[in-house]
Amino acid sequence: MKILLGYGYYRSPVDVRYWIEGWCDRLRQTGFEVDPFYLTLNPPGPCLTWPQLDDRWRRRDPELLKKYEILGERLRDYDVFINWVGINVHPEFLPQLKTFNVFACHDDPENSENLSKPAAAAYDLCFCGNLAELDSYKSWGVRQAFHWPLGFRADDFDPELTEETILHGHRPRDLILICDYSAPWRRPKLDQLAAAFPNSRFHGHGWPAGFLPESHRILAMQRAKIGPNIHHSTGPINFRTFILPANGVLLVGDNRRHLGKLFELEKEAVGFDTIDEAIDLCRFYLAHDRERREIAAAGWKRAHRDYNEVTIFRQVVNQIEIAMKTIPG
Repeated sequence: MKILLGYGYYRSPVDVRYWIEGWCDRLRQTGFEVDPFYLTLNPPGPCLTWPQLDDRWRRRDPELLKKYEILGERLRDYDVFINWVGINVHPEFLPQLKTFNVFACHDDPENSENLSKPAAAAYDLCFCGNLAELDSYKSWGVRQAFHWPLGFRADDFDPELTEETILHGHRPRDLILICDYSAPWRRPKLDQLAAAFPNSRFHGHGWPAGFLPESHRILAMQRAKIGPNIHHSTGPINFRTFILPANGVLLVGDNRRHLGKLFELEKEAVGFDTIDEAIDLCRFYLAHDRERREIAAAGWKRAHRDYNEVTIFRQVVNQIEIAMKTIPG
């Protein structure tokens, strides 16, 4: 099965094209036939909103149609097209493609109106990064929708980390959180968290410490005991959900009910529903070091077993193969 994976090439402190191409390179080395293709019109930059995309399609915008011409020509040699981030492909264009077409989105529900809701039902198969939003896909007329956890990449952890180190090694920092501080909806929660745990590291846009250089990221996580995780609304969906336990950090995550579908709560991760609960839980596990270490070690095992990039992609390919067999002809 030959797969063309469409992605968004946006501006970021990390070179997104280099990151995606590295991911696909590693997948090819493990036997998958997958190649990247950026769907952004003028990279690096933002994707089109649904009104923008629909308008360009209706007026036959030359730039958009040229992109579709290039995409269609490229897909002649592939069996499957995966729109991995659900962007920039108008649903009325899809019938022109001879491939099995797969929609994926890791930005629900915040961006559902621009990405998944207008387009997902036009694809042969859909994947949703947010477990909590699978029912939304069914309400939009999607026939088949499955979960695609983001997981973590091969360059998101130190392979020399061991269970023994997690259980007995020294971690001088209480908490680590790498996220955007500037978003107003999350800032009050982050202020409470930062005030409660001064011996911690907080990085990202808007934080006094600023962005954490990529070269420091893994070491910083492996020097921290606990990693709180706070979403915009429903989840879990973000990379922190998987990268933190992959580095031996105790994951204390929100959206407790759905987190419990990814990790066994109180054994592999800890869940909360309010920021006050999160603070209480962090204090508890800082005071109960043995329990913290045991849960962190179990979470590390689970992450590396079930949420590494190869295992996740294999599950996605298996689901595509099953779905392709159900299509007549």
